[in-house]
Parts: sequence; C-alpha cells; structure tokens
Amino acid sequence: MNLHHIQSILYIVLLSCEVLEAEYIPEARLVLILQLQTHRTKRVTRWAQATIVINDVLFVYGGKTDPFNSYSYTSAPNNNELLCLSLSQPFQAANPRWQLLSNSTDPPTFQGPTLAWHTLSAFNTSSALLFGGEPGPNSRPPISDSAVLLDLSSLSRPAWYAQATSWAGQPIRRIHHTSATAPSGTVYIIGGQKTDGSGIGFSDHYAFNPQTLTFSLLPSENAPPEIYGHASLMFVDGKLIVFGGASKNSLLPLSTIWALDTSRDLPYWSQMQVSTDSLPSPRRGFAATAIGQGKILIQGGSDVNLQNNLDDGWILDTSKSPAVWMPVDRLSYIGPRRDHYAVYSNGFVVFGFGESN
Repeated sequence: MNLHHIQSILYIVLLSCEVLEAEYIPEARLVLILQLQTHRTKRVTRWAQATIVINDVLFVYGGKTDPFNSYSYTSAPNNNELLCLSLSQPFQAANPRWQLLSNSTDPPTFQGPTLAWHTLSAFNTSSALLFGGEPGPNSRPPISDSAVLLDLSSLSRPAWYAQATSWAGQPIRRIHHTSATAPSGTVYIIGGQKTDGSGIGFSDHYAFNPQTLTFSLLPSENAPPEIYGHASLMFVDGKLIVFGGASKNSLLPLSTIWALDTSRDLPYWSQMQVSTDSLPSPRRGFAATAIGQGKILIQGGSDVNLQNNLDDGWILDTSKSPAVWMPVDRLSYIGPRRDHYAVYSNGFVVFGFGESN
C-alpha cells in the first residue's frame, strides 16, 4: 500500500486576492474565505490532470486515480474524465457542483484519450488543444501523435478530434511540459520529458497557431534549457513567463525566469532581473497562476526526485524592477502538495487535487 495516495483527493481553497494590488501583502488581509475541505468521491480523486478556465468555467481533464490506495505514483491508472465547475456561482468547497461532461462510457467521438501529465489549452471560447501526456504504463516509444482538438461549443456533448501522426507538424509526445495561450489564441508549449521513462528532457519549444493549424519551433537563443515540472504563465499583454522545474535532474533556481514577448512579430527570449533578497526554494510540480497586475502566485511543489513535497506559497511581483518574490504564509494551510492546480477567477484563487507526502 502506498500511503502517500491516501490524501489524493479534491480540495478547493478560495483566497481573496483584492489585497494583491497593494505595495505589500499584510498576512492578516490575505484571508481564507473557506477552510481547507475535501470531497471524497471516486470521480474526482486524481493528480497529473490538466485544467483550463473559459468564461469562468473550470474544466479538468484526465490525470491519475487511485481511490483504493493500491498503486504507486506513476503506475496508477489514467482516466479520461472531462469535468467542469462553474466559478461564477457560489459553491461549498466540501460539495462543489462538478459536472461530468464525458468519460470512457461515451461513444468514441465523444471521449478523449486516457492521459496523465498532459496539457489542455483553450485557443478561443469553445475550442482547446490537448497535447502530450502519458497514455499508460505500456505505451509505445514517443512519436508525434498526441494532438487532439476539443470542441466545447456544446457542453452537453463535447466532441474530441484525434489528429493523425505528424499532423500540423506537431512535436513528439511529452510529459511534464507546460502550455499557455496568448491573447491572439496562439498556444505555446514549453519543454517536457520523454514518455519512455528515460527522464530525458526537451529543450525545443513550440507555438501552435489555431488559424493556420500549424506548430512552429520557437527561437532557441536564450531560451529555457531542457526543462520539466516548471510553470509557464501568460500575462494579458502577451508576455510569456517560464520558471521553476528541473533540468538534467537538477532543480532550477527561482531567480532564473525566462520571458517571451509573444506580441512581437519576431518574439525573442530574455531573462528577467530578479531580486535575490528573498527567494523560494527550487521546486518542480508546483501550482502557479497569474493573478493580475504582473503578479504570479505559487504554492507547493516537490524536490527533484519527488520524495518531499513543500507547503509554502509565494507571490512574484514582476511589475517591480528587479522582480521581487514575497512569501505568503497562509498558503501553507493548503499543506505539502504537488501535481495540483491553481486557477484565478473573479478575484479568487482556486486550488485543487494533487499529491501530498
């Protein structure tokens, strides 16, 4: 029995973010609106899922499940459930009103593949790109076969369209990569690892243009190295921020942050100047979300070997020069956790799922 799975359950924490526009963040004003809660249903127990938010609706897809605590972290079965939760209506964290939109019982056109450590990226208000992911423990060597388009124009009948091998010049399948969507709708895919268990990382990064249905290789000069378990976040002005994670089995310092201005005709990579007066410890598999005004919130994560999870939380303020990391003590209430998610909506940050020590 693997005791670290016993806490792999849904939880949602709502944090008021109205104070984040201040010059500093008084701990007493960063209030937990709801106490940490869990929802112990077989349906929503998972980690290594993908999430997107469209029009204040949170969508969660896939991931690994182990309701009976019978598997290891990597050997637990994948699922293909597509869940949604309205963030525009009040709900109780102990009983969120999840809707199951599709799963393995649906006809083939209306169900997606079973995956873990994949990405799901909306490129308009009704369509998303599913990319990468581990198909299962006995999957074949990775090839360029993972792109799937998801049509969400009808929530009562989402439609999945698996694409042919090498469609649109898609990259090789990968896990532990990240994605972010620019205001233009272009999806940026950063890093990742091979799915063959070798641990080899990818240093090639791509842009998917949904207008032309093509993947293109991003510039390599000053770009992130082979990187995995990191975060990629898009600001409203089109600036892509990449940080954290690991490269060649070593954690990357959180003083190293790459930026790509996707609003430029010819975007190029640069590194941000970051104050080293106060820094989070390096980590991979952490939750991260942009919260407006050039600020990013992170929580949790793990060491490079995924043996010890972290419980601390921080905010990165990129509006300052140099950028500044600030600890947020109350985020430790979530507890040590990795492979969870954080999304920002209507002035609140919603955390869910994941693995603890």
